[in-house]
Amino acid sequence: MASGLALAACRQGRRVRFYNVAGLVNDLIKAQQEYQLSRLMTRLCKHELIVLDELGFIPFSAVGAQLLFQLCSALYERVAVIVTTNLRFAEWSSVLGGDERMSAALLDRLTHRATILEFVGTSYRFRQQLQRHEGKEVEAAAQADA
Repeated sequence: MASGLALAACRQGRRVRFYNVAGLVNDLIKAQQEYQLSRLMTRLCKHELIVLDELGFIPFSAVGAQLLFQLCSALYERVAVIVTTNLRFAEWSSVLGGDERMSAALLDRLTHRATILEFVGTSYRFRQQLQRHEGKEVEAAAQADA
């Protein structure tokens, strides 16, 4: 869904950037270490849409979580943000350095004026894999009958 929305925005001529969140946090940490953080933040704020994909698969250090918060605060009400995650809101602090107050503040910014889409059930990738597996079983059974 996020990729489709980003693609639609690109087709409208919008400035869009897609990030795996763990990769973005690594870029933020590197930029901070090289004293280039403000330059990176300025560049990111020039986009019209930023997709932050797969939040929650890899926990961040306290520094990484703080930098992600700092970025989202800079983007707040200036740049559209899409976040994909498999985490419930109550679980966000577990990947954001364990800081519940910062997690709550980040969620406050991200959910203000947001549309939240929750997908329940088996993932698309898992369903595809099951269909491929079932197709192979049917094919094997047909070959065995022949």
